Amino acid sequence: MELKKSTVNDVEKICLCEYRDGSRLSVNVWAAISSGRLLISGQDLGDFVKERFADSDYEYWYSFDVENTKVLITKLSEQNPTLDIKALLTENFSGLDGCRNLRDFCKEFDIRYDFSSHI
Repeated sequence: MELKKSTVNDVEKICLCEYRDGSRLSVNVWAAISSGRLLISGQDLGDFVKERFADSDYEYWYSFDVENTKVLITKLSEQNPTLDIKALLTENFSGLDGCRNLRDFCKEFDIRYDFSSHI
């Protein structure tokens, strides 16, 4: 008997964080799944970023391959099986602490991702 391969449905870009603190800090983070691969991208802007990085914007990406996207979604679903993928991502990785929560979750379950950034 052949087992059916599980797939993760594509998810259009959703907002995980849209924070503004005047000119001091602006944080925008989005998530999308395309071809079974999760991509979380973010951009931080403002005076705080300029003080820390000597540039006014900081961009970053968390890229997951198909297998690690499946593991991440499966582990999230086990914790709350009634939610769809968008709700799972939003519930667990939204807000200013969302990316830290993502890293902690991935570390706990040995989920691998590539991180890249651009200043």
